[in-house]
Amino acid sequence: MDPLAHLVDSSLRKLDGHAFDPRTRFGDGRLVRLRRGFYMPTEVWLEASASDRFRAAAIAHALANPNTVFCGETALFLNGIPVVKVPLSIDVAVRSTTRLGLRPNTFDVRGDSDLARRARRVAPPPVRRHRHDDQHTTFTGLATGRFARAITVADGVLRRSGRESLLELPEITSAISRLPHKKHRQRAEVIASLTRAGSESAGESVSRALMHLFGFPEPILQREHRDAQGFVGRTDFAWDVAPEPVGEFDGWGKYFRRELTGGEDPREIIRREKRRENRLLALGHPVLRWDWSELEQPALLRAKLIEGGLRPTARKPGLADKFT
Repeated sequence: MDPLAHLVDSSLRKLDGHAFDPRTRFGDGRLVRLRRGFYMPTEVWLEASASDRFRAAAIAHALANPNTVFCGETALFLNGIPVVKVPLSIDVAVRSTTRLGLRPNTFDVRGDSDLARRARRVAPPPVRRHRHDDQHTTFTGLATGRFARAITVADGVLRRSGRESLLELPEITSAISRLPHKKHRQRAEVIASLTRAGSESAGESVSRALMHLFGFPEPILQREHRDAQGFVGRTDFAWDVAPEPVGEFDGWGKYFRRELTGGEDPREIIRREKRRENRLLALGHPVLRWDWSELEQPALLRAKLIEGGLRPTARKPGLADKFT
């Protein structure tokens, strides 16, 4: 969804010869108010994904406050860099020390229709104001964020760069060197050294971060497999240790989100995945699959990897463990 295509700016009504006033439709529940002066059709709001609703609310905030500087995970998200989940607040950087922290949510829905009642249950997150001396706030997540979140962000930055390592990028090493605390610089360097461009989604990055923390062997990412019939496919994860299992993170979007499926019937996609899995099994590779439910309960992922034949090794606690 393109949020701008559906955003209604009430300031434009004065320029409209038909005297359209969004406040009438807001009053009877046909529009939701994202913030004073900016609305969106209630039906569109409900049909939008959580990501699109967040983006719409952030855009409305920026249009109402032209000097807005987004920071933290909000800045990453709006710049297309993967984050583990939709941010819990719309983070903005300010130079002032007044009115920091969470601000009252400006979202409002009027009326008593079924649509209006449902829309009230999916309010966007509130705005959170952070004190920053400058606008270079993106890299603080590498230094202070939880390990899995930091790895996810760093993997996304690396993928976009086209480089093999984040530490090859002068802007990254410069940003790390400017972090004020030695501990933060060390943490950021650890994260940067552990990034891999082969992690192609947030789920894959979180999976790899948990594997590292549990002490499993580092997987080979996006390995290609072939059999007598030819190309079988690439797997998200593979290991050269017996019994040579392969791992697949199942983000359900690839089956049901139109922008990822191209409109193809999900049943055909699932059938194709099953045929691919059977060919991998015939090659002797145990196929391990997991989704967000296992990542949200990491012990389940650990048990699945052990069941698939992998063995974690004892590790000395390191800097990475301080992110968990």
